[in-house]
Amino acid sequence: MLLFSVLPQNKIGYKTYRDKINTLVITGSGRFGGGNFVLGKKGTEPDLSFPSSPVFAIGTNVYKEATIDITIHEELDEEIEFDISARNQSSLPEALTEIKKWNYSEWNPGYKAPNDNSFVREITITKDEYILAIAPAHKKIWLHEYKSGINFLIPLTNFYNELMRVSNIKDASVALKPTSFFENIDKFNDEQLMLAFHSYNRYLKKFNIQNITSTESTSAEKKIFSIFSKGEK
Repeated sequence: MLLFSVLPQNKIGYKTYRDKINTLVITGSGRFGGGNFVLGKKGTEPDLSFPSSPVFAIGTNVYKEATIDITIHEELDEEIEFDISARNQSSLPEALTEIKKWNYSEWNPGYKAPNDNSFVREITITKDEYILAIAPAHKKIWLHEYKSGINFLIPLTNFYNELMRVSNIKDASVALKPTSFFENIDKFNDEQLMLAFHSYNRYLKKFNIQNITSTESTSAEKKIFSIFSKGEK
């Protein structure tokens, strides 16, 4: 199954997702048509009244016959949206001869970025529990969870807004250009990036992170760290 190619079985978090998918069936097309479909319980119809849930796994499989992009969304109300599309082709070839495949799910701390082995900056959020990874060449951010092995993709805009806030950057030419983040990543130290993620997570409450790891910082940064740490238990 093509979906399983971006869900490595040797990571418990992705294996659990595989097991979940095995209990579902395709109930219909998604909101975008083409290779966009929804998995759900047998006998149900896709609920398209809500926006797509966040992306759970993404990758690309290169075959002799086609290059196929695969995206799987997070489960929402016992439904999983996914997209499988062949570049420059209207349908998937029946026979596929694999050349290579790559995805973000198989990444682990210490690894280079998938496919091109480009640089990945790592920021410890909680020692031996969570690491924030930033791949400038890919323009991607993800949070690695040690326990499950899952790499949660982090949307840029909300994270960047919090980075501007904790860094007290008000210059519109910088603050309103999130796409410049990857070009200017060296201008931000680990403490700023860690605090930005913590602030981002406090609002979204997506990850149950009890403590964050403070690096050596300036007095001003320590003050910010203290403010954001209030109420954490």
